[in-house]
Amino acid sequence: MSSLNTLLLGLFTFIFVNISFAGAPPASKYQAKTFVIDQHGGADFITIQSAINATANVKDVILLIKPGTYKEKLYITRNNLSLVGSSVNNTFIEYAELRSNWREKNTNDWGAAVINIDATNINIVNLSVTNNYGRLYNNNDHQFAIRGFNNTNRVILHQCAAIADGADTVSLWNKESGMYYHSYCHFEGYLDMVCPRGWALIENSTFFNKQQHATLWHDGELNQDQKLVVTNSKFDGVKGFWLGRHHYDAQFYVMDSTFSENMADKAIFKKQYNDKNKIRANNYGSRYFFNNNTSSHKFKWLETNFDPNKTHLKNQTTEQWVFNNQWQPNNTLKGLQQRIAKTDFVFDAFSIN
Repeated sequence: MSSLNTLLLGLFTFIFVNISFAGAPPASKYQAKTFVIDQHGGADFITIQSAINATANVKDVILLIKPGTYKEKLYITRNNLSLVGSSVNNTFIEYAELRSNWREKNTNDWGAAVINIDATNINIVNLSVTNNYGRLYNNNDHQFAIRGFNNTNRVILHQCAAIADGADTVSLWNKESGMYYHSYCHFEGYLDMVCPRGWALIENSTFFNKQQHATLWHDGELNQDQKLVVTNSKFDGVKGFWLGRHHYDAQFYVMDSTFSENMADKAIFKKQYNDKNKIRANNYGSRYFFNNNTSSHKFKWLETNFDPNKTHLKNQTTEQWVFNNQWQPNNTLKGLQQRIAKTDFVFDAFSIN
């Protein structure tokens, strides 16, 4: 984790847990909504998955995860769940899984990620999530850290690190109605490391691409308004890394962000196939928008081509614009912070916009 700590040092200036049960009563008897997980014992649970399972009948749950490395694969099918670690620097969820290995024995991706989500209103805070298959087995093929499915909606990653030793690090794939918010996070991988379908806003985050390939990916095929927006973030990687690409109709906005000298002179693009049957229609045209970005290279395609204050952001915040006033994730984070502050759990204070 030494390289991760180095990458996160500048980001978190204001920075702000398989089934083993630690003697807590059945879920139906729970009165409180906040529970503590400590792998060393002495808390409500000793594993994260056991806590998720045992609190399935509680309407709204906060699971506070004490420091440690939790070598678990998580399955989340319940709504209204917050996983809150002590700090991104000391609370780790780690598992090794290669997607192609998983699919040899399974018909879909459910279980192919470290954290598998098929639920709504999920908050992941102060945690480092790593799929470390690649470093263990020298394979950098697709390996998810976090994978979302058809019911995955309103997912927040805040003050987190999401790392995969292969492609598709964070893949939240509710194509019809998915909305996702990531802030003060670090993303690391080899290809399409943040690849949402639907609406996504990423703020105050860092990206590190370990391969000469795309960092961002988006699918906005089903609704002309769907978009991926990145603001106030930093992009770095190996020499020659690319910014982004897409296979379907997509809409990218990158604003007030910084790019290292290692980024290639390669504009965001739509992937083409030799087999014309694989090519999806581009109904909405090429939509790549940039404003007030900084790069040591003067790439023509990276120049400012719109003014958000005169158009999209007029009389509204960025999250109001991105999510069409349907969701206010920063209000969710403020409420979560206030609830945790009433406990004796020691955690990094939230940095909220």
